[in-house]
Amino acid sequence: MEFFIPDPEHLTLGLRTLATVARVDGPLRDGEAAVLRAADALLGDGSGRDLDLLEPIAPAELAAGFTPPPLRFQLVAAMLVMAMADGEVGQAEADLVAAFAAALGVESSAVHNLDRLARGHYRRARLDIVRRQWAPKKIAEMAAVQGRAIIPKAILGMLGLHQDPVLTARYLALGRLPAGSLGRSYFEYMVANEFAFPGEAYAPPEAMVFHDMTHILSGYGTTPDQEILAAAFSAGYSSYEVHNWFAFVLSQFQLGLQTAPNIPPARLQMDPARLLVAVRRGAAMTIDINDGWDYWEVIEEPVEALRERYHILPESAFMRTATP
Repeated sequence: MEFFIPDPEHLTLGLRTLATVARVDGPLRDGEAAVLRAADALLGDGSGRDLDLLEPIAPAELAAGFTPPPLRFQLVAAMLVMAMADGEVGQAEADLVAAFAAALGVESSAVHNLDRLARGHYRRARLDIVRRQWAPKKIAEMAAVQGRAIIPKAILGMLGLHQDPVLTARYLALGRLPAGSLGRSYFEYMVANEFAFPGEAYAPPEAMVFHDMTHILSGYGTTPDQEILAAAFSAGYSSYEVHNWFAFVLSQFQLGLQTAPNIPPARLQMDPARLLVAVRRGAAMTIDINDGWDYWEVIEEPVEALRERYHILPESAFMRTATP
C-alpha cells in the first residue's frame, strides 16, 4: 500500500480519534499512550504535544474533517492497533472503532473481528482472520500451478505424514551459494531457527517460503516482537487484506490468543514506534513480494542488492525523532 503522511490538521484529528478510542474504557494506559506518542513523534513536527490536551471527537466530526480516502483507510488501521495496545479488547472500544469506520466509509473484516474478540467469540474470529491471511491465498496459487493434489500433500507434510526429499534437496543446495546471497541467507536463517525445510516432515507448504524471505529482506527476526514488525512490514508492501495483517499478528502476540497454528502466543510484545516504521518501510517498497514475486529468479543475488532494488530502507530513514 502507499503510506500517506497527514498534514498537521489531519494528524491532530487522527490523534484525537485514537485518544478517544483509548479512553472510552478508562484513562490512558501505558501501551495506549505509547501509540499516541509514536504517531505524534514520527508523523508530526517532533515538538511532542501534551496528550492530555487531545479532546474527544465524535464519528460525525471526524468524518466531516477527515476526508482523504487513503488517510481514512490508514486511520482505521491505527484504530485497530490502538484497540489492542493495552493487551485486551473491550466492547466499548470495538463498538467505537466500528462507529468511526462506518462514519469514514471504510469496510474492514478486521473491524468485524475486533467485535468478535471483544465478545469472546475467539473461535469465529480466529477462523475468519486465518482464512483471510496470506497462507490460504498462497496455497491456492500453488494449487493453480501444481494441481489440487498438492493441497493434501501440504497438509500431510505439516502433520509429519508426508515428505518430499527431492524438494528438500533443492532448498538444502542453497547452502552452497555465496555468502550474502538471498538463497544462502535463507539457508542460514532456516538452520539458525531450526525450521524444517520445504519437503521435510512438519514443514509448512513451499508456498509459505515467501514469508521467510520477508524476514530476510526486512531484517526482522522471529521472536514475537519481531514477528509483529515483519507483519507490519508486510502490511506496508501488500495490497491484500492489509488490515488483517494487524488483526492476525496482534491477536497472537499482543492479546496472547492462539491465532497462528503451532506457534505459542505471547502478550504485550508490540513496540508502537517500530511498528509504524515497519509499515512505512514496507510501503516504500517498489514491489509487493506477496503478489507474483518469484524468489527463484533472484535467489543467487546479494540481499543488499535486492534491498536497494526494491527500495527497502533502514529503520533510521523513518525515525524523524526519537519517541520519549
